[in-house]
Amino acid sequence: MNKDGQDKLKDNIRALVPKYLIEVINRDVKHFSISRYKLCNDILVKFSLKFRSNYCQDMMSFEQGEYLQFNLYKQNIVYYNSLRKGIDGITESEMIREIFSSYGILPPFLREINLFREKIAFLISAQKEYRVLKIHTRTGIAEGRIKSIYRDEDTDYLMILLDEKSYYISQIEIIG
Repeated sequence: MNKDGQDKLKDNIRALVPKYLIEVINRDVKHFSISRYKLCNDILVKFSLKFRSNYCQDMMSFEQGEYLQFNLYKQNIVYYNSLRKGIDGITESEMIREIFSSYGILPPFLREINLFREKIAFLISAQKEYRVLKIHTRTGIAEGRIKSIYRDEDTDYLMILLDEKSYYISQIEIIG
């Protein structure tokens, strides 16, 4: 509590998690080309409703721990603090481990589906409507029709085939 008798809103998260989760987060940060800050905040919001899984405590107890630390987006501070108040019987660190474990145990394409739901829904709609899309990729601008949306068997991440060239869904930005 602060000097006015009110609970202080927490804006920095720090929890000991299995090293595997840190590896998954680092791999996804690199693959998605987004900041760790953004990914951790997205995981917190999108996976917090699914967190009562206990994957971490029982199944990952053999794994060495590492600290996961990140700042909350300003718009997530109130959400996180109300989530924290709503938990009974577990510590804040256990809650964070469970939320991030529910993310980390999924294969890459299912993590993407949860993180990029709106983009994927738009791409599926564009494919069904046989719409010409303009996208920004790592190599520049591309334009064409989506021939297929698929899971890359080598990486397990989602891709689109735009005309004759494949792109990772997480690495494109839809322009029009």
